[in-house]
Amino acid sequence: MDENDEQPPSQGTEELVRHLSGAHAYIQTLPAVERRIANLAASGMPVWQIAQQTRESEGAVWRTLDGIVAVVTGREVEPVETGGLGADTDPGVTGGYGDTGFGALDTEPLPDNTEPKE
Repeated sequence: MDENDEQPPSQGTEELVRHLSGAHAYIQTLPAVERRIANLAASGMPVWQIAQQTRESEGAVWRTLDGIVAVVTGREVEPVETGGLGADTDPGVTGGYGDTGFGALDTEPLPDNTEPKE
């Protein structure tokens, strides 16, 4: 960090550093990118700067650090499923597409590949 970039560490950063400083042996077992993120965070670097250094989004850095801290502290992590526009997050073969309340959607193609007649 440059002298101009120095900022007092926030309470969250101090807590993160405290958790990571005692986990050096575990951090060394991580894949390269995760290990670098953890080492930079353990040195007190802010997350936004870690994101710039590793060319990751701040969200990706936070998710990585949250997972590492969860393992170190013994906290269970419940994965969250998210999807973007058009993402099919419903389970099953049909993906939740079926009876719509307006009648069932005909998702099977016609044998002759022609448009249905009205």
